[in-house]
Amino acid sequence: MKIAIADRKGSYSDYWIKYCEEHSIPYKVVNPYDTDIVEQVSDCDAFMWHHHHASFRDALFAKQLLFSLEQAGKVVFPNFRTGWHFDDKLGQKYLFEALGVQAAKSWVFYDKTSAYKWIETTDFPKVFKLRGGAGSANVRLARNKRQSKAFVRKALRRGFASSNPLFSAKTQWQNFVKGQGRFYDVAKYIGLYLFPGLNGGRRMPRQKGYAYFQEFIPNDGFDYRLEIANNKAIAMVRMCREGDFRASGGHDDRYDASLIPQDVVEFAFECYDKLEMQTVALDIVREKESEELYLIEVSYCYGLDADEFEHGYWTRDGEHHREPFNGVYWMMEEVIKAVSYSKEGTT
Repeated sequence: MKIAIADRKGSYSDYWIKYCEEHSIPYKVVNPYDTDIVEQVSDCDAFMWHHHHASFRDALFAKQLLFSLEQAGKVVFPNFRTGWHFDDKLGQKYLFEALGVQAAKSWVFYDKTSAYKWIETTDFPKVFKLRGGAGSANVRLARNKRQSKAFVRKALRRGFASSNPLFSAKTQWQNFVKGQGRFYDVAKYIGLYLFPGLNGGRRMPRQKGYAYFQEFIPNDGFDYRLEIANNKAIAMVRMCREGDFRASGGHDDRYDASLIPQDVVEFAFECYDKLEMQTVALDIVREKESEELYLIEVSYCYGLDADEFEHGYWTRDGEHHREPFNGVYWMMEEVIKAVSYSKEGTT
């Protein structure tokens, strides 16, 4: 067994390389941007790449490279089922509906006439989102018909920038003031706002040609985030920002196991099974009156808090385990299992 790893400092590749070294698994560090990358990984059984939604270069071809290698018979991470809808809320809308996942109802329109007709008949508020983005940066509340129509007009004409560094800078400043963040992160997003050419920002296409709305689900001021791989889950409660309805990206996370109800763990694993993903981060909200759980969106990857692996993990049986673990290692274990299964099938 030999695993090719696309190395990017500060990404999951740091953990994957460490895992291979700790377990004496042969690996090769590769540069996915090399034109001969397919040839470079030809002697490997698997290829792993933690590609990033905010990288212009990654967005250009990461999925195409991964799926090409998968179609040629290699085990890849993320594979097609795990990665095709990454950073694509429109894709997730159709997927959730097709699979019968209990998710927040959503609507998408590609022309002004049908969008306005719906706006005249629906109730408010609704949540307006761009198809991509993380940390709530591209999420807005449409409180009435007027606001909704303004979002539609802009979406179907000039469109929206793919990123919102000023919003992210404000969030990081609030965290810094509370002693929960670094000024470096504030300065980083201010820099991206003042100099959008950094990190390929100017080359990211504007989001336009569609208008996407999601049902606003009244809740108790927080959501649940569960990150599952290899049939184990990290779970947390994410508090909404003060005076805001958005929790994602606020970095006010609570890992106390007593805050995670049994039905949330069960619901998360049900979604995991339906989606058939190698690894998944699920954003889940409980509706305040009915107490029903709804999936909001998913991702194959997620940011890691400094103490993320210090609070235990959950298994399918609803048990919480307080033992040492590394959640990113679970991804490697998934790949190793898949390679082993592939080799057994060819013998």
